[in-house]
Amino acid sequence: MESKKKVLAGQLSNLILPKLAGLTEKNAKKVLDTVEKSVNNIAKKYDKLIADQDKEAAKVKAKAEKAKKKMAEKEAKKKKKIAKKAAELKQVTQLMRKEVVGSTATKVVSKSPTKTSTKPATKVIKK
Repeated sequence: MESKKKVLAGQLSNLILPKLAGLTEKNAKKVLDTVEKSVNNIAKKYDKLIADQDKEAAKVKAKAEKAKKKMAEKEAKKKKKIAKKAAELKQVTQLMRKEVVGSTATKVVSKSPTKTSTKPATKVIKK
């Protein structure tokens, strides 16, 4: 960064110094010192602003990554919950199938031939 500051200071000095041609040597040295201090000050502020900008960009990027990670965790939880419900539903259907199969077997057994009642059926005639 120090070399960038020097390059920036040199560029700013080259822009300002040619305009000092009409001054005496003493006054030119005073202005030159002031210009160099100001240019160094500007270069420091510039570097600081660039560093701040980079820090803010890194914070935004980290925040976006954190939000993305949180969303991924949320989606994973959601999928896990759906999978759990599907597994429970599968178990319930399997149990119901076993009950249906088991109850039909008992019905078949209970419908074994037995003696029926000997009463004749009565018919109702409507007029």
